[in-house]
Amino acid sequence: MLHCLRPSQPTSADNLRSHRLPFQGISSGITSSSGSQASTVLNVTNEYTSALQTSSYSEIRVFLDIETERPGEITQDQLLAQVLRPNRDFVEDILQRAKPGFITDLLWSFFDHSENKARLCLDLTQAIRRAHTLIAPLQDLLHVLPLDSETSSLSAPQCNSAFDLLLKYEQLENPFPSPGSRNVCGMRNCFSDLNTQLESLIKKSNSRIHFFHTVIIGFAIGLISITIGVIVVGVIIAKHAFIALAAAMVLPAAFIPSKMEKREQYLLRQLDAAQRGTFVLHEDIITIERLVNHLYSDIEVNKRFIRNGLWRGKDMHSIMEVSRQLKRNNVYFQKQLTDLEEHLCLSFAAINRARSHLIQIIKLRQDDRS
Repeated sequence: MLHCLRPSQPTSADNLRSHRLPFQGISSGITSSSGSQASTVLNVTNEYTSALQTSSYSEIRVFLDIETERPGEITQDQLLAQVLRPNRDFVEDILQRAKPGFITDLLWSFFDHSENKARLCLDLTQAIRRAHTLIAPLQDLLHVLPLDSETSSLSAPQCNSAFDLLLKYEQLENPFPSPGSRNVCGMRNCFSDLNTQLESLIKKSNSRIHFFHTVIIGFAIGLISITIGVIVVGVIIAKHAFIALAAAMVLPAAFIPSKMEKREQYLLRQLDAAQRGTFVLHEDIITIERLVNHLYSDIEVNKRFIRNGLWRGKDMHSIMEVSRQLKRNNVYFQKQLTDLEEHLCLSFAAINRARSHLIQIIKLRQDDRS
């Protein structure tokens, strides 16, 4: 299983753009109150639909097109430094100012997991490119072969070309990770474990806030009772002195739980943002896993069909039957490639929204304390 570790420090490059934290455009689906996961599930689809129209989606699409169309011109770390918002350097600068402890460690985990997920998206973008390279020659041939009619036949050159390309397709390695692969399943488990820990802490934080609120109300009721008691006793002359004394004793004590409640509210906002972002990205990993598994399986089915169909060598009827089947399969396969490619861009947009929202809340807390 994939270990939930922090990724290595990315390589710096002179041609990278300076980072600017995108606080604007934060998703409402991530910022909603804790405890409404059913609503969050519905918001995932809405976020992805609206993200298609945003400038961040268009920008991410441009960078991924560079990775797809001109591989090798930019390293993964350089590309990640430009696509990931906020980037690793900015996150480290903010979190290093936070008080060390279990909560801060969990916040680190969220940013590390989201960065690892972004790396997975880049890996899958490369897999899509390899898949296009795998099917492009065969696809071009299938378009020109006379496969629509049952009575048509192939010429000797067409038969030889089709046989060679089909055989090459069958022998090439599947570009997509197999179902149950260590990277995808391990990452899904990391998000799931983090989500469970954050949910537990949110419940405890809500309980503490309720306790502090109860204590504050108790102090207020006590102060009112003391005041009424003094009036009832009828010590008119000393009344103001007693009230002042009671207030002097009660109000400072009441201020302590009030301050603790405010601090707990800040903590709850951070935990809530981290949990909601974790939940959304975990659900997204499940969708990516499903899309990738379909693509992997379709390629393996095609390879097995070729292997079984060409056992007699360059037999024209076998080659035509295999080619017809692959041509039918290729229509759906191309659609799945497009769906995955689009979803990876949307995944980057979801990652950036979740990271930006959480870092904003952390930074607001630090600004308030300074």
